[in-house]
Amino acid sequence: MDLDDIKAQFDRIFAAGTRTSSRTQAAGLREALLEFKVGIGQLHETLARSERELDVARREATDYSRRGQLAGAIDDKETVRIAEEFTAKARERVDLLERKVIVQRDELTMAERDYESTKQRFQLASRGTPLVAPLSRDPMADPERMSPVEQMMIDQRAREAAVEAQLERLKKKLGERK
Repeated sequence: MDLDDIKAQFDRIFAAGTRTSSRTQAAGLREALLEFKVGIGQLHETLARSERELDVARREATDYSRRGQLAGAIDDKETVRIAEEFTAKARERVDLLERKVIVQRDELTMAERDYESTKQRFQLASRGTPLVAPLSRDPMADPERMSPVEQMMIDQRAREAAVEAQLERLKKKLGERK
């Protein structure tokens, strides 16, 4: 299960809103936390594999470049040409793998941040605190002081409002066609 599947599971958990008990929400969040752990572990493994590939590609690029220099020192033009060709390909691979590693690190950071946020939601739900509840203060007055739960609730409300607006537009459009 990838991170998109986990997020889809969150949407299902929170779609019920206050209609489900905090225990039910906590159970769903606990399952999501377990899946997050597995997903994060897989991301760590994938990142480690990519970093190893990058190390190998860097060594190969260095080796090809060194071989080209050695061939140039003995005036072997054909070997120099071949070494330059392989060096160029190896450098392209290094560039690609460097970008891949950066993206994988970013994805891992996002997943770990989402895990921590979900862990906080789980702790709230397991204590019986409803996850969808009115805010005790106006978080928009100081967005930097918002808790992850408040951020999640605002994001959820924004998604719900967007869905409602889209639904209204579709109803209006269908009404015009009749």
